[in-house]
Amino acid sequence: MKKPYWQPYWYRVRIRTAAEQWAGWKGLGGPEFEQVPNVALRDSSLEAWATAFLQEARSELDDLRGDLLIECFDEPAPSAGTAPVYSAQVPLGPGRPHL
Repeated sequence: MKKPYWQPYWYRVRIRTAAEQWAGWKGLGGPEFEQVPNVALRDSSLEAWATAFLQEARSELDDLRGDLLIECFDEPAPSAGTAPVYSAQVPLGPGRPHL
């Protein structure tokens, strides 16, 4: 069977607010893992998609302080301890450096 020219990926986004640094990373609600849209990977890399996703999410969450993390996996339901194939973290809040 011929493999597609793209590899499907799944991601999760987590937040660690400045007020609750001790609590660690938390999900943002909704399903824990979502599939990266296939159309997004047609013309760009997973890293490029994740960077753009974080920039957009960061602007929507500009009223929060803390950090935002995206983790991408090559399986829809990775077991605990599975390392992501790609991850990136950005700070949230005004005056924070951009990607």
